[in-house]
Amino acid sequence: MLDVADHTATDATRVRELAAVQGDQLWFDADDLRLYRWVAHRYAATLADVLRHALPQRVAAVEREPGVEPGAVAEPPTGGSGPVETGSHWGPYAVSALLRATGGTGPAGAFWLRPLPGEDTVALVADLLALCAASGRSALVLAPDPASPLLPATLEIAGSAGADLRPGVSDRDRYRAFLRCRSGRARVAAGERGAVFAPLRELGLVVVADEANPAYKERRAPRHHARDVALARARMAGATAVVLGDLPGARLQRLLADGHVSAVRADRGAERDRAPRVDVVDLGDPRPGARRARFAPLTSRAIGRAVEEGGVAVVLAARGGQGAALACSACGDRRACPVCDGSLRATRNAGGPDGREWQCPACGWTGQAFSCRTCGDERTAPLAAGAGRLAQELARAYRAAEVVRMEGFDAPGPTRRPAVAVMTRGSAVTRPMWLRSDDAKVVALPDADALLGLPVLDAAEDTLRLWFAVARWTDHVVLQTREPGHHAVQALVRWDPDGFWEREAPRRAELRYPPAGHLVRIVAPVGVARDVGATLRGALPDGDEVLGPGPDGALLVKTSRLRGTLDALIPLRHAWSKADAKVRVDVDPVLTQ
Repeated sequence: MLDVADHTATDATRVRELAAVQGDQLWFDADDLRLYRWVAHRYAATLADVLRHALPQRVAAVEREPGVEPGAVAEPPTGGSGPVETGSHWGPYAVSALLRATGGTGPAGAFWLRPLPGEDTVALVADLLALCAASGRSALVLAPDPASPLLPATLEIAGSAGADLRPGVSDRDRYRAFLRCRSGRARVAAGERGAVFAPLRELGLVVVADEANPAYKERRAPRHHARDVALARARMAGATAVVLGDLPGARLQRLLADGHVSAVRADRGAERDRAPRVDVVDLGDPRPGARRARFAPLTSRAIGRAVEEGGVAVVLAARGGQGAALACSACGDRRACPVCDGSLRATRNAGGPDGREWQCPACGWTGQAFSCRTCGDERTAPLAAGAGRLAQELARAYRAAEVVRMEGFDAPGPTRRPAVAVMTRGSAVTRPMWLRSDDAKVVALPDADALLGLPVLDAAEDTLRLWFAVARWTDHVVLQTREPGHHAVQALVRWDPDGFWEREAPRRAELRYPPAGHLVRIVAPVGVARDVGATLRGALPDGDEVLGPGPDGALLVKTSRLRGTLDALIPLRHAWSKADAKVRVDVDPVLTQ
């Protein structure tokens, strides 16, 4: 219950008598409700959908425990009233505005912090938490996966003033943490995407690690992105927001370009000095001996040297299975869409050679299969081998090493040295525990083209972000590609996210994709998808483009003015919900999911 009133603006026929009051706890206040309503509108959802994410499962017994009763007195924050000394690791960064904002001596704002390679990110965040605590305000820290060392470190720093909102905790512990935040006894909350709604009092700092990680995108309605909710919450609360990452996502890149978020990073000289060495192997080199089986000679030597020295070599596989993206069987060139240059996949429709049609999942193009534009061959094959095949080949080649195939963030890693870890992107967490305190001797990227050629428009962005992440585990990267001049490859070599977006953004703009515009993905039952498409085309503002529906009932809306599109979508969304039409709306979809 938020308030009691004698009158309501709601239609009287929709008002029901109050059946019961479950406890005396205040579950949300006016400020929380403002955020919930923002999320509902921003993601074309109902308020009820947002409340299901924001409020935990009630455990009545917890409400009777000491320290969670309504109106409990907030504990004083740690840090004292004197000045807080920050560590020397801030030296390479231009951070005066950030530190003043966090400490409450300057205007609040939103900042993108790009840590240097090898930087102790936990130490940076610890300094920010100390500054915030000394100013008498609370803090919220989000990380994308449970393997992130930032979450346990944050809770250790917070001590008794911390609230553990990670997914692994029990309903009882989560509800207890929620009530401690609500009462003001908890001053620091830490968790994954669900913790973004933690009801902290006097919020002064919001930290989002690895801001563009797809794990921040909610899978259920409303499909909100925790980073954007965190930025909005900080803005409403007058708090400082700090998002960390190597490569800003498309949404953040737009905010940086428009001046809504300020970049905090070291100068280019410091970045180049700390970045790992990246050796690029050109698989298109026609000279004899330029490529040996799955691994080029340079790659094989680097892995062999790591094994001989008793260390770890990391091999990043493009996928666990064979994948859908196509390449030429004869020359290996990727089969590219004639419209957007995205990777193509085969559909089992009669038409082209081999009785198949090809489809581009990125832009929706569908057409007959065609011959390779490089060599003229009509045969196709999967673009890359999977982790299983790579692990088998490496185990035969390096018998002295423990070769472990890893898929999923919780996959067990090598237990002895020397070792070769064959990983997929799902197992590439922030910092694998099995690496211990050592770095990998080498990180090998044998199927770079397969990752760049995934059949989605943002494949290059997603792949470069993954490369930046695994490159932080080593001082030597070996990358194999047929496109050494690709802007994602060159951005990794130069450790240069700005250079990537300078090339990528104009390509996206031609198709009205982020960061130039916004996308809304709508999935309807196949039987009514065409009717839903017609309704959208009649209701959305002029200039919005509706593509589809596809065979799965999916439609894609492209818009340059999201606010107007959302204003038109909200009544449609409520009508579909009332009619139980099972139409799903996803604003700013993560294309790589």
